[in-house]
Amino acid sequence: MRLTYKPIGDKNPVFSTSQQFEYDHPRTAYRYWVLLLLGLILSVSLNLVALYTWLYSNGPSNPLFPQALYSPAQDILEYKQVKFHSGFGSDLPIFDQPPSDEVDKAWDGLYEFAYSKISRHEAIRLPNKTYPILGEKPTTYMLALDVFHELHCLDEIRKAMYPEYYPPSSEGIHTSHMRHCLSSLRQSIMCSADISPIVWQWSEKSRAAKERSDVLHTCRDFEKIQQWGRDHFAGRTMQNMTIFIPDDL
Repeated sequence: MRLTYKPIGDKNPVFSTSQQFEYDHPRTAYRYWVLLLLGLILSVSLNLVALYTWLYSNGPSNPLFPQALYSPAQDILEYKQVKFHSGFGSDLPIFDQPPSDEVDKAWDGLYEFAYSKISRHEAIRLPNKTYPILGEKPTTYMLALDVFHELHCLDEIRKAMYPEYYPPSSEGIHTSHMRHCLSSLRQSIMCSADISPIVWQWSEKSRAAKERSDVLHTCRDFEKIQQWGRDHFAGRTMQNMTIFIPDDL
């Protein structure tokens, strides 16, 4: 049934049913529901696009990609694009150059703040219990971010490559400690599983397609992690680990 509009002020009702019945209202309802459904699909699609754009632009630092296990340093994580060095020819940063005092200083600067201390509030949230620091009031607890441990291991392997420069030590190449370092680095590489694409490009100089490992990577901002280490530094010398400290953590 079709309703017709009557101007206000007319003696007749605003809507009149004097017109003949036309049985087209099912078709009208059908069009209404189709338009409603199309509007709903469009709205959901636009929201999904907006959500994807937001997630993509923020990357792993987005709150929807949290640190799976708690770390007291997780709140300072930021990501940035870093172009790697190839490690060949003249593309050698200080860390990859032959041993010298300058090179040793650069490597030491990577992990010199490895030994950290955290509050009880932070320690109680750790997935694994840690040990208190002797004589600290209020009680603080020992910690080291694994990245600093890995860099220490890599530095020891580097030194073992130059026995003519570094004097023999208990950290030598054929030791259980070095096996531990290799195992730790292997597991860390597999854990982080960097999927940045390495490519091949034609080299006019070599007249061949050459592997290019000097490509962009999405990296955690290491300088911010180093700053966290500085802010929580517990000193270069660890306490006497043979002293038992009762603790109810």
